Amino acid sequence: MSKRLKNELTQLFQMVCNGLNIVKEPIQQEDRVAYLTSMQEAVICIGTKVEKVVPECEAFVGQLSSLAEYFYQLSLGEEMNVPVWDAAQVLCVDITEGLKHVLPERYEIVFLPYKISMWDSLESIYAAAIQNKECDVRVIPVPYYHVNEDRTELEMTYEGEEFAKQIPITDYREYAIEDNMPDVIFIHNPYDDTNRVTSLPEKYFSRELKKYTNHLVYVPYKVCSGDVKDIYCMTPGVQNAWRVFVQSERVRKTYIKYQNPDKIVVTGSPKIDAVIESIKNPPELPLAWKRALRGKKVFLLNTHLNPLINDGEKAIEEIRHLMKIFESRYDAAILWRPHPLSIETIKSMNPGILKDYQMVISEFERLENGIYDDSNSPHLALAVADGYIGNWSSLVTMFGITGKPVYIRNIALQESKRNKMDLMSEKGVQQLENAAKDQRLQTVYLEKNVEPEMFIDAIVAGIDPLKKYRKNEFQEIVFEADEKAGELIWKNVWQDLWQDE
Repeated sequence: MSKRLKNELTQLFQMVCNGLNIVKEPIQQEDRVAYLTSMQEAVICIGTKVEKVVPECEAFVGQLSSLAEYFYQLSLGEEMNVPVWDAAQVLCVDITEGLKHVLPERYEIVFLPYKISMWDSLESIYAAAIQNKECDVRVIPVPYYHVNEDRTELEMTYEGEEFAKQIPITDYREYAIEDNMPDVIFIHNPYDDTNRVTSLPEKYFSRELKKYTNHLVYVPYKVCSGDVKDIYCMTPGVQNAWRVFVQSERVRKTYIKYQNPDKIVVTGSPKIDAVIESIKNPPELPLAWKRALRGKKVFLLNTHLNPLINDGEKAIEEIRHLMKIFESRYDAAILWRPHPLSIETIKSMNPGILKDYQMVISEFERLENGIYDDSNSPHLALAVADGYIGNWSSLVTMFGITGKPVYIRNIALQESKRNKMDLMSEKGVQQLENAAKDQRLQTVYLEKNVEPEMFIDAIVAGIDPLKKYRKNEFQEIVFEADEKAGELIWKNVWQDLWQDE
């Protein structure tokens, strides 16, 4: 039982005990009956709550039922039934002691992920929380719906079975937030009913969750390569959260334009914790990956949602263009990792390209030096890749923090705007370094300066002129990028829980 729930039940029962003293006083019978009816309802409510949350407390619930019966008997007569009142008083003392000693008292900590691919935004917090012996920690994956543009719910998806076996999962159908009233709830979906691609059941909206916990914590599921867009600082989950933990002071400055500064705390991102862990201890490669990637420089292709929504046909053409570059190379391989919501987004917001998009996936999967990665986690791809090709996204920062080269595509770039710098020549490198000084990030390669073929040739040849400052630049984007974000977040939450005692 959560500390919050136990405290609320204890306070409610104290009001019942106070009421018992009031009804013994010489008051109007009508008022006495009203008091006793309210007291009876309160005791039944306590018993119902306890029965749902602590099923093994049958004897304690039986005491509450007996007390409710005493209150009913006291409401029947014009005169005070002193023996019944005395029995009720004794039972009140026993139940008060039972509330202290019979009901378990531990902190109830709940994590509510919805997509397994986004679990890395919470995982290192969970790892820190389970070390605390005063807490019961639950991971409760919640279902989500794919929605149309008019927010019609299409189908429900549940990914609870896909979590690692070492993470005990609580079935969402067997845990009622409103009954258990957790001390802390962690979420990474801030949208409530404002997302145009996916939606959670309404009872998991942040506006509902905050009714049942004093500590609703939102941790963004993405990391920014610099600033965060203002719109992400005004989502319902941010508005309703008790705390929002962000990756850097730079990001915090945008949040506090719209939120109470006290609720926005800089800790770094748990997603970076996961990247660092995957680099230190890379997972075993699947056999198909070994065959396709062995002896080659590996380039991670990341395709994001915006091009599929706004420039769908052109985005697909660009994927085919990259496939053509790689299909004739023996020294390089391409590892395509699309955004995990790509298919859902296309169905919802650009269904006209769905058939062609599915066709290009089939074509890609036939490449001998290509791997299509739609797995739940990006960390194997991040660990194995030697270079990144794609759009601005969370993966840019997650990849850049490793110090490996990043190439940003621009499918809307006109031919006349291409500078086509030669990374193999001293002059081209000098031009690139001068141009990079005016970039959003000075250690990434932009398509307007370098053609993708040139970028691939250079990295295969071991040439990376922007490398020397890259790791430092990306570490400035994410506070304390040293595998500590999850621990810092948990420490902050636990300190507040402890101070509330």
